[in-house]
Amino acid sequence: MTDDKKGFGQSKPKEVRTNLRFKQSNPKEREHDATKEYPSIAQQAKNMAQSAKDVAKDPRWVDNEEYERRMTLCRACPLYDKEQNRCRKCGCMLKGKARFKAGKCPIQKW
Repeated sequence: MTDDKKGFGQSKPKEVRTNLRFKQSNPKEREHDATKEYPSIAQQAKNMAQSAKDVAKDPRWVDNEEYERRMTLCRACPLYDKEQNRCRKCGCMLKGKARFKAGKCPIQKW
């Protein structure tokens, strides 16, 4: 069978797929963008656990005016990732964190 007549579902040899996967995930081959870095997954989990603990103690929401004030401060911050609406310092999703009275900015802006 020639290469152009291979059946459906046949793929490249395993070593080629592995090499392609390596190229895509090799940090040395990706362009480095420090503005997109987040804490480690373990640290993000600790941060989330602490936030959940704080919210469990005081589950009240802030009013819309306070929420918008907090989000305005976040959007102006160099640590804000607007594509994901996340803080690069703590890794938190700001839509939720800024909504709770117990939510705290990791650099004490609110």
